[in-house]
Amino acid sequence: MQKFTSMYWRIYIVFSLLLSFLLMCYTFYFHPPQIKKKNWYYIWLILLSIIIISILISIFTKVNSGFSAIIGTFFIYIIIFSLFYAIIHLIGWFFKRENRLKIQKFAFRFAFIILLIVVIGNLFYSNRVVLKNYDLYYDNLPESFNGYTIAQISDLHLGSFINEHKLKRTTEKINKLQPDIIIFTGDLVNSSMGEIKPEYIKQLKNMHAPIKLAILGNHDYHDFHKFIHYWGNKPLEPKIALSDSITMILEQCGFTVLRDSIYYVQKNIDSIAFVGLNNYGKPPFTVFGNIQDVLNIAPKNLFSIILVHDPFYWSEGLFDEFPLTLSGHTHGGQLGFFINKQLRLSPASINGKTGGLYTNENNNNLIINTGLGHVGANFHFGFSSQIAVIKLHKK
Repeated sequence: MQKFTSMYWRIYIVFSLLLSFLLMCYTFYFHPPQIKKKNWYYIWLILLSIIIISILISIFTKVNSGFSAIIGTFFIYIIIFSLFYAIIHLIGWFFKRENRLKIQKFAFRFAFIILLIVVIGNLFYSNRVVLKNYDLYYDNLPESFNGYTIAQISDLHLGSFINEHKLKRTTEKINKLQPDIIIFTGDLVNSSMGEIKPEYIKQLKNMHAPIKLAILGNHDYHDFHKFIHYWGNKPLEPKIALSDSITMILEQCGFTVLRDSIYYVQKNIDSIAFVGLNNYGKPPFTVFGNIQDVLNIAPKNLFSIILVHDPFYWSEGLFDEFPLTLSGHTHGGQLGFFINKQLRLSPASINGKTGGLYTNENNNNLIINTGLGHVGANFHFGFSSQIAVIKLHKK
C-alpha cells in the first residue's frame, strides 16, 4: 500500500509539472503576431526557463524553504496567467479569422488583468493578519469559564515566512487580546528544523497568556517529505526525531505540547479539559498513536475540547461526545471567501469542510483555522492569514 501511494504521488507530481510546462509553452508560442512583435515578449522564454530550472533545483537538492516558497509563488503566477490565456485563446480557434485575432488579443489582456488581481491579492491577503471572532454558547460550560477566551493559531509553516514581520504582528495582536489561553494546532514547519530562525523563536516566546498549548501537525512529523522527495528508491518513513525536536522548541517557547495527552484547566471550583491528539490524518498522511485509546480516557463529565490537526475525523463522528474541536491543516486551499463564518468557493475540502465554523446535529462545533503560513507558494486570495478568537459563553 505504501509503495502504491509513493508511486501515485510520483506520477501525480510529474504529470502536474509536465502539464504546467505544456501550458506555458502553449502560451509562449501561440501569441498573436501583433503581440509577438513586442520586444519584451521574449521575457516569457527567459522567465519560463528560470522557473523550470528552479523547480528542478528544488526537487533534486536540499534548498531553503523560503527560496522554495518564492519560486512556488512565481510558478503559480505564471500558471494562472497561462491557464486563463490558454482557455480564451483556444476558444478563439472556433471563430473566423477576423474574430479569432480579436479574441486572441483579448486573451492576453484578460489573463494579464487576472494576474494583476492575483498579485495584488497575494501581496495584500498573504501579509495581513486578521482576527476571526467566534462566540460559542454551551449549556454544559462551567460558570467559572463564562467569557473564557481562546486565541488559536495554526499552520505557521515557518519556511514560507519571508521575514519576522508577519509573526511579530501576530504576536502583537495576540498580546493585545490578553487571551486566557493560546492554542497552536500544528505544522510549525514545512519539512525541517532549518526553517526555525532565532527571530521566530523570539516571537513565539513573546506570545503571552496564562496557558499556552500546542499539538503537532503532519509536517511536524516529516510527512511532507513523502511528496517533495519522491525520487528515492525506498519510500521515506516519517522521522520521529523531527517531531521530538519541534516539541522541544515549542516547549522552549512556553508551550505545553500535547501528544495524545490531556491538559486540565481549573478556575475556582470548576474545570475543563483540553484533549491534544497526535496527527491522525486521512491517508496518505500518517496516523500516529491510537486515537480511540485517548478518547476512551478523555473525561466525559467535564467540558472537554479536542485539539487535532486534521479535521477529518470530526465528520466521521469520533468526537460526538465533545462540544468543541479545534483544527487546522486545510489552509482553506489558500483561496476562497468567508461567508457566514464559513469559507466558501475553496478548492480545499475535508469531508466538505474547508475553514471556519461548523455545527453538527448534536450542536457540537468544529473550528478549522485556515492558518498563518502557506505551502508551495506564498499565496492567499480572498481571505487573510488569521488568528481565531474563540469566546466561550454559558447559555
